[in-house]
This record gives sequence, C-alpha cells and structure tokens, in this order.
Amino acid sequence: MTVRYILLALLFPILSQAQMASEDSLGLVIAPGLTPVVAKGQTEIGFFNAFSTYKTDDTSDYRGAQQTAFLQLQHGFSHQNTFSAGIDLLFSNLRYGPASEVGPFAAFGKEPATGIAAHSLTAVGARVRWVPFIHHYEFTLQGSVYVPVASTENRTLLDEDRVRVSVQGNYSTLFAPGWYVVGQLGPQARFSNNTRKQTTWELPLNLFLIRRIASTTSGQRFYLFGSVGYFSSFEKRYKGSLRQVNWLLFAGLGGQWVINPQWSVSLGWQALPAFDDSYGVKKGSYSTISLGVRYAGRL
Repeated sequence: MTVRYILLALLFPILSQAQMASEDSLGLVIAPGLTPVVAKGQTEIGFFNAFSTYKTDDTSDYRGAQQTAFLQLQHGFSHQNTFSAGIDLLFSNLRYGPASEVGPFAAFGKEPATGIAAHSLTAVGARVRWVPFIHHYEFTLQGSVYVPVASTENRTLLDEDRVRVSVQGNYSTLFAPGWYVVGQLGPQARFSNNTRKQTTWELPLNLFLIRRIASTTSGQRFYLFGSVGYFSSFEKRYKGSLRQVNWLLFAGLGGQWVINPQWSVSLGWQALPAFDDSYGVKKGSYSTISLGVRYAGRL
C-alpha cells in the first residue's frame, strides 16, 4: 500500500452531498460534491483543491507533497429539484523525495534528483445526486463511477489504477438555530483488473458539525465546521471471507463563506490522529489543506 493512498482515503469518503431542509441552505463547498442537488435548469461548477504533505516513517527523511484537484460539473433536471447529474475530472500532482528538495506543499515542478514526480489527469467520472423522498430533503443519495485515464506508470504512482464505484447515503439536520449536523455512509469498490487482481471494498463513515457564526442583510453567511471520520478497506482472503486491509481515523477544521446564492468558498485542514502501520507515514507529519470554490446558477 503506497502512502499516496492516504490522500485518496481522506478525500473520497467525503465525496458526498447534503440538501438542507431549512431555507438557510449552506451551499456546502467543504469537500468535492458536499453540495445540494442542483435546482432545475441550473448548473453547478465546483473546483476543489487538496494540498497534502507527509514524511515517511523510516530514516530517509523523505517527504511527499501531493495536490489533488476536482473539477465537478452538475446540472439540475428535476422540476421538484430532486435529481441532478454531471461529470467529474480528477487531476493529481505528486513529488516525492528528500525533504531538502521537496517542500511541504511543493507538489508542482520537476522530478527530484533522487525521487519521483507525476502530473496527470488521473480519472474521469459520472455522478448523480438524488433526493428519494420528496418530503425529506434532509436525506440524499449519490452515486459515481470513476474510470482511470492516466498513463500506466502514473496510475500506479497516483493510486488511481482501477474502476471505482461508490454510493453514498447522507443525512443532514438543523438541530438548533445556526447548528447543523451532516452524517454520511459511503461504501465503494475498486474493481480488480489486469494489473491489480484483487477487488478492494471500502467503508467510510463521516460526521460534520457546522455552525453559522454570522450573516449579513445582503445574504452573506459565514460558517465554521469540524469533521471526524473513519475509513477502512477490505479484500477477500484466498478461498475465504473478507479481511480488513487497513484503517485510518481523520479529523478536520475549517470555515466557509457564502458570498451570495451563487458563490461559495471554503478553506479547511485535516490531519490523521491514528492510522494503520501499513501506510508507512511518520506519526504527526501528515496534514492536508483544502480550498473549494462553488458556483451554482444559470449559465
């Protein structure tokens, strides 16, 4: 298992979306796809960046720096605003080498003299969002399929080498004035292929606590949020049942600014309080800074 996989484990479990029952809809840009179903005739454009850094747990003093970007395009098709669909594009930039050559957030640039680098469009996906119960907008479903498109070498380096299918169920609620909770369960599978003979099953659990801290008469709103999550993956034993391959626990903090009904931006941070030893990452060295921008309206 490569250490680059941790970034994907942190990001993809939260590829979820939430539709608020309250008029104070967040228009969330906390993570890729953590947004409402797009209204009929409107288009959503989301651009999300995650900058990750870590050190290996050996004596080499090597550092990895990776930037992962999602460009998401969604369009609303339902008169009752219960269904939208679109495409996702996933880009990755990675540099790994001596800490003296690779800065904490130096994912761009040439290959280090004694390291590796990869820069690629890694996957293209299709995504749908759906509110299955018209009177319960607080519950939503989402499904996606990602197909790797990078070169064979980059697919391995960036750990995006198999077709990946996911289904997420999300529940959001306004439990007090200005306070929200969003919960998500999102099983997904990376299917076996010619280069990876094993199908990997993944089970992420996530919880977001969101607080509205200010609002203006012009419609601007400001939020703070915290998040915790648990991610585990499983593979089939030879002639046996599934076994757990690895696990990790992550936590994060951040804020969001809803500029107007069309535009929102957010800034967040995530860390790994605990994780499986198989990742090979030095304790306390892993962190991710994320930046998201979302537009939703008529083009």
